[in-house]
Amino acid sequence: MIEYIKEDVEVMLRNHKKNEAKLTEIELKMEEYQESLNYAGTVYQSKKEDVIENMQLGGNGYNDVHSISNKISDTVFNTAVNYHKEENHINKANREELERKIAKCEIEKIQLNKIIVRVKNILEQLSEEERFVVETYYMKKAKWDFVERAYFDEFEVHKTVKQLQTYRDSAFKSMLEVLNVAI
Repeated sequence: MIEYIKEDVEVMLRNHKKNEAKLTEIELKMEEYQESLNYAGTVYQSKKEDVIENMQLGGNGYNDVHSISNKISDTVFNTAVNYHKEENHINKANREELERKIAKCEIEKIQLNKIIVRVKNILEQLSEEERFVVETYYMKKAKWDFVERAYFDEFEVHKTVKQLQTYRDSAFKSMLEVLNVAI
């Protein structure tokens, strides 16, 4: 079992917002990979008329030809001969690579979830004043003078920086007690 120290908890608190953002991003990427995986290997069949029209629009007119070799591409001829090749489009996404990326995301998601839940758990059991001081100082990355003003705005009671640091110390004692519960 891991024995947590104050520095470990400080790192978890400072990185909490970033970890939540990473978790959201991982979930979005997993969705994208899953969507790609759903279509990997599928065949999309276009209508003959659409393929011919697109091939015709993509060609150059005879007056627009700028060629050194005097070889002119006949769009009509090329379309008539090659449109069958363009009718079917196979999505060639690498299924194994997508599955590997999804599995990697799932592992990262589990790890981040554990850290996020752990931080929420240790904050939940704190008093309102302790939680406010810890969240403002560590999660909002504020300086003590800002914490002092924010505390006054929130609770309408003036506390010195030393008193707020006492709240922090008390909160850390409580959080470490929860994290280091012996089983």
